[in-house]
Amino acid sequence: MNDLTPSGKPKIPQAEGETAQSGRLSLKKLARHAKSVNLFYLISGAAQLFLGALVTMVSILNLVQPIWLAAFLSLFGCVVTMLGVYQVYEVFNSRRSVSDLARDAIERAIQDRN
Repeated sequence: MNDLTPSGKPKIPQAEGETAQSGRLSLKKLARHAKSVNLFYLISGAAQLFLGALVTMVSILNLVQPIWLAAFLSLFGCVVTMLGVYQVYEVFNSRRSVSDLARDAIERAIQDRN
């Protein structure tokens, strides 16, 4: 087997299922990362997103009669929606996988050696 890239540098081992273009966002990579975090955070973030948008929509459509209550619910729904978006963002960008850390460490060791 040839353990060198076309440029003459040694190949860096990759985790199972990863392609050479690991910078690309793929559904497989996203699903594997979502499995590595607690699924409860993802579900609660999505629920916050949906319910916050629903409460905001209900208050904007004047389905809540006292105007002060509709204004309060609209504000509350917006805040909950923003928190839901942030929580879903944190679920997918919270940590790098262990295989990425190992691959980066091997790459740094090889570059320092050369």
